[in-house]
Amino acid sequence: MSLKSISRTLVILALVAAAPAVYSQAPERRTPGSLVEEFSFLLKDFRMDHQGQANNLNISISYRYAANIKKADYPDFRWLAKDVETFLTNYPNEDDYWEIVNKQITALLLKKYTGVAAITCEIKVDPTSVVPYTRSSRVTRERLLTRSNRKS
Repeated sequence: MSLKSISRTLVILALVAAAPAVYSQAPERRTPGSLVEEFSFLLKDFRMDHQGQANNLNISISYRYAANIKKADYPDFRWLAKDVETFLTNYPNEDDYWEIVNKQITALLLKKYTGVAAITCEIKVDPTSVVPYTRSSRVTRERLLTRSNRKS
């Protein structure tokens, strides 16, 4: 691959990475002055043997709290971080694509932490000798609103 071709590929990847996210669901309705609380953290340089090789991951987790969350329902982010680390350390399917792994992380966290209304996980995988490209997967899940927790 020529240097010009690599440069062109990097520019395209940068443009794709910077593109705004598009969601198929309508955003939550908010009134002016309503409170939106979010939190995020980074698991830096997490090592995982997957797809037949040692991988270095940087995992960014961000989440939005449920409206009117009670003090007792705020999770300590270290619990979520530990759940992600444990899940990845014991991940059962060596062949899954990163996108599948990521969908399972968001499903686990949203199910376990009821004070979280929406969660986004971005997994960035460093290049390896087998796959010489940095790649990433970004998944966002939102809790379904039921009649009992919707505001009229």
